[in-house]
Amino acid sequence: MRLRLLKATLTLGLCIVLTGALFAPLNAAVAAEEQSLQAVPSYVNPITGQIEDQGNNPGLGQGMVENLILKTPATLLIDAEGTVFITFRVGLVEESKDFRIELLDENGAVKKAVPYNIVAEQPDKNTQDLQISVPSVDSILRVSLVSIPMGREVVGFLQFAPEGEAVEIPVAEIDNEVNDEALSIYANTGNDGVTGVADEDRGPLLTFLGIAGAILFFIVGIAIIATLRKKQKSQQ
Repeated sequence: MRLRLLKATLTLGLCIVLTGALFAPLNAAVAAEEQSLQAVPSYVNPITGQIEDQGNNPGLGQGMVENLILKTPATLLIDAEGTVFITFRVGLVEESKDFRIELLDENGAVKKAVPYNIVAEQPDKNTQDLQISVPSVDSILRVSLVSIPMGREVVGFLQFAPEGEAVEIPVAEIDNEVNDEALSIYANTGNDGVTGVADEDRGPLLTFLGIAGAILFFIVGIAIIATLRKKQKSQQ
């Protein structure tokens, strides 16, 4: 019986330790610095001033990119280790595929691919919230995807700024022949009226679940130990 009591005590201690380890990242997330940003989509490479999309139309192209990368509030999260996470919203999900994000270097060339996670979806609005990790909030990104209706790749750029700050979007004059019809599908800028926040704060909920789980483990462990002690006394 004493051996059973010892095993129950050790099991309770192990449960508490494992629960603490499991939910330790939640505590770090709660302690992390979180700020509101705004996504600044651009048809023109902000560093080189060049257009890389084959549609080659700065007039219609900017509206197209703004419908693909929505100008809703974005969320900046810097964790306890200093890693920078940014969440932003993209649109026209059903009409797009092969979404790709790349980090630009100081010369405006692609430096490396940037992985992303889909953290939320809004099927009724045909949008998704994506989270990325970047070196800094000043990072400039190249965003590309394949437009299913247009049957070709679309290229734009993305940077971030403090929420509410006026940001000048780069423009370029293109003398080449353009195809207005190829851009017209995405040309309107109806996303300007969207006010939804790009990231949902799940920190408090996850922390509550972590604490509740730890309390449950503790109560069950105490109940087991009390039962074993009661049986031990009754057998003496």
